[in-house]
Amino acid sequence: MTSSIVSKPSFLSGEIKIPGDKSVSHRAILCSALAKSVSTVNNLQLSEDVLNTLNVVRQLGITIDKKESGYQIFGKGFKGMSKPKGDLYFGNSGTGIRLTAGVLVWQSFDSELRGDSSLSTRPMKRISEPLSSMGAKLLLTPENTPPIKISGNTELSAISYEMPIASAQVKSAILFAALNVKGVTKITEPLITRNHTELMFKQIGVDIQVNNNEILLSGQNDFEGFEIDIPGDFSSAAFLIVGALISPNSSILIKDVGLNPSRTALIEVLLSMNADIEIQNQRKFGEEEVGDLKVNYSELVSCKVDAEVIPNLIDELPILFIASLFAEGESKFFGIEELKHKESDRLVAMQSGLKNLGIDTQYNNDTFSIDGKGSNFLLQEGQIDSFEDHRIAMSFIIAGLRAKKQIQIMNSNCINTSFPEFISQLDSLGAILNESK
Repeated sequence: MTSSIVSKPSFLSGEIKIPGDKSVSHRAILCSALAKSVSTVNNLQLSEDVLNTLNVVRQLGITIDKKESGYQIFGKGFKGMSKPKGDLYFGNSGTGIRLTAGVLVWQSFDSELRGDSSLSTRPMKRISEPLSSMGAKLLLTPENTPPIKISGNTELSAISYEMPIASAQVKSAILFAALNVKGVTKITEPLITRNHTELMFKQIGVDIQVNNNEILLSGQNDFEGFEIDIPGDFSSAAFLIVGALISPNSSILIKDVGLNPSRTALIEVLLSMNADIEIQNQRKFGEEEVGDLKVNYSELVSCKVDAEVIPNLIDELPILFIASLFAEGESKFFGIEELKHKESDRLVAMQSGLKNLGIDTQYNNDTFSIDGKGSNFLLQEGQIDSFEDHRIAMSFIIAGLRAKKQIQIMNSNCINTSFPEFISQLDSLGAILNESK
């Protein structure tokens, strides 16, 4: 069913708590399933992506109970999963399919991993190559995309792998595969990427060592069940942060946000743009940094974002483009090729949407440029295609807060992929939105 949202000029005010982090939620489910006893996961994100991973784990024979405070997942250890009766469906989730592939390659049974039409175009050779070098048996389509057919092999080998691209999903697929491998697996990253897997492994007792961009994991050390509190999703909070920054009279407090340093490059960039953001009540949930964010409307200036920063704000680039539009001066983003390989070609999607609103952008030599119009600028009325990409849809809904009249975002139900509470939370903060189905 196609749905649309009309976003109108408004400002944001109030206090909000963001749902659990999607990246951490996927990892918590898989680690709980592999534990030797029951685990409790609190504040699990309930987006479509995460629910698909939960369902996959159930298909693998793992019992999951919903409790008032969270989810209880009854792990069966490294060898306790059972052969699924059918294909394993991951919907739109690249994280879910790649990380789970890392677990299934060393099981005693075969499996087939599938996704929706968008996921079925995502590149998977980037995980099949390192996993195959460990002895895994994976078959992709001729285009190196899903479905992924896996012939289980319980005798994988440790490897030393230098990653050709900076990707937390690829790194994590290898780390999950290395859990049941005899010996030490070594991974070297070209650039340091988000480290949720390393932190969670450390928290639950996996023998893992990290030295800058080098990771060493000693396999075949199983672990007991655990309890984990999942911090609020920073990538979801990013939309509300930018919404408050660009809308005059806005002032919001976002509570319990994950502030993992490998995820918060957006804050550093926004602070360099003169953003009024204050981090309060800093603490830890397990190994993850957490805090509250106080965000006030700000008159932003332009930014220059270098290629080495991009891996740690790749998911936030679309909403950062929107922030740059309301800054003074030209903003430039270098080395953004990976943006083309997300749920949509996000570069094309953002350029198309901005053009529909009368904004021209430039992309040359892997550099994206946008000429900021300043804090007083108002966007013309227009209709936007979300390309069925949740982050594109949410970015333009936020842009609508600074429209002359309104902006209509088509195919907006894709928001449920990562942040189903987005519209209700925006509404509670005072945004003027109309939803139709």
